[in-house]
Amino acid sequence: MGTEKNKRVGSSAELAVAAKLTSLGYNVSIPFGDTPYDVIAEKDGRLIRIQVKTATLSRHGSYRCSLTHGSQHKVRYNDKACDAVILFAPYSEDYTDIPHDGFYVIPVDALMNRKAYHAILFPSGRGKGNRRVCIWEEFRDGWENL
Repeated sequence: MGTEKNKRVGSSAELAVAAKLTSLGYNVSIPFGDTPYDVIAEKDGRLIRIQVKTATLSRHGSYRCSLTHGSQHKVRYNDKACDAVILFAPYSEDYTDIPHDGFYVIPVDALMNRKAYHAILFPSGRGKGNRRVCIWEEFRDGWENL
């Protein structure tokens, strides 16, 4: 994927997350400049720094999403960078029978305890073989994790 397309896809995911947060009663800010997070959500006086990661559809029908940042040295997210990572899977764009996108809301400390550098996501029941439910499903629509 080209750099310009990557930026458009990333911006679209950030806006989708911001819209969802707004619908849930959060005030949302988008920071300017180079920050380790994409969105700031505020509710009841509490600020939450959120990194948004966009999952892309693979030829196998699953979505792949990086859990790291940095171009040369891949670095996992930690609590100095952000408070939560939201993985966004645009299911409604790729599946005509799924009207809702996937939002996987993961507190950063839950990521720090995993060794994975990538997440493989898929809609419930769409997995291959004996894995019918995504291992990240516990975080899907987990807005209470914020």
